[in-house]
Amino acid sequence: MKTLEIDKLFERAYKAKTENNYWNQIFELRKFVNEKMISECFQRIDYDDLKYKKIGIDILSQLGANRKKFIKQLFERIFIIFETSENEKLICTSLMALGHNNQHLKTNHFKILLKFVDSKSKKIRYALTFSLLGIENKFALDMLIKLAQDKSLKVRDWATFGLGTQLETDNEEIRNILYRNTSSKDDQIRQEAIKGLSNRDDERVEELILSEIQNRNFGTLIFNTLLNIKNGKQYLPFIINIYEKYKNDRDITSEWLSDMKDRPQKSVFKKYIVVFFHSTFTTFSISGACCLMVFSTPNFRVEKFREQPEQFPKSFT
Repeated sequence: MKTLEIDKLFERAYKAKTENNYWNQIFELRKFVNEKMISECFQRIDYDDLKYKKIGIDILSQLGANRKKFIKQLFERIFIIFETSENEKLICTSLMALGHNNQHLKTNHFKILLKFVDSKSKKIRYALTFSLLGIENKFALDMLIKLAQDKSLKVRDWATFGLGTQLETDNEEIRNILYRNTSSKDDQIRQEAIKGLSNRDDERVEELILSEIQNRNFGTLIFNTLLNIKNGKQYLPFIINIYEKYKNDRDITSEWLSDMKDRPQKSVFKKYIVVFFHSTFTTFSISGACCLMVFSTPNFRVEKFREQPEQFPKSFT
């Protein structure tokens, strides 16, 4: 173990003035997967200094592929923080760490997490939402249902994603929340909800998808839904008509349009899918579309790429 190099990385992480610089150091420190690093991290978590605590938690939360040997110890430290600290940043760090290791959470842990559902901090509620993704547990499910109705768009979006796509549980309460969110003015939330209902073969999905297509609200979520829904081919004529209408749009890359020129009548839902991205890459609309992508894998499944930009080095975002 290169002690001098490790010490410098810890120092740089501590003194980092930007998020990107901080996470670049954390990413490098995570490469040293050994007992010495684990010990160094726990020592820092036990310091009174909040920044040292954060550094130790951020490293251990994704240190190596197999964290079973120290995860219990990490959870003990984290839940002590929940009981003793009111620092927003430290609580968020701890919740995000749980999210990366939530397969190890127990019922008693979820009972403690309940207090964060009504936190005044939307950052804490967001971090809580992340910590609960993919967990088939009644307490976790009840929290996600409430968070899917949160006043924060980001929290509501992620909770809707969690309920709709990350869980297989299917009941009337989940469907009701998802259907309610199909009325959202936010494209991401609305389409997450539609996808969630589609995953459960809800009979209301066809009408909802048709509405999105007619309103030119395009995004990977809608096309992913079309690829996986029964009778998805019925929407092909609508998509072809839109393609014909906008194929001369100067903002759309000509070579991609040319690639589709000779094959719009082929079975799009078996081989090709057209995705119009808005130039901001955050909202989707045919007006202002800047590119057209063709996915040529027969069973291509577009999964929502969810990441926490603050937890990756600059080159990863």
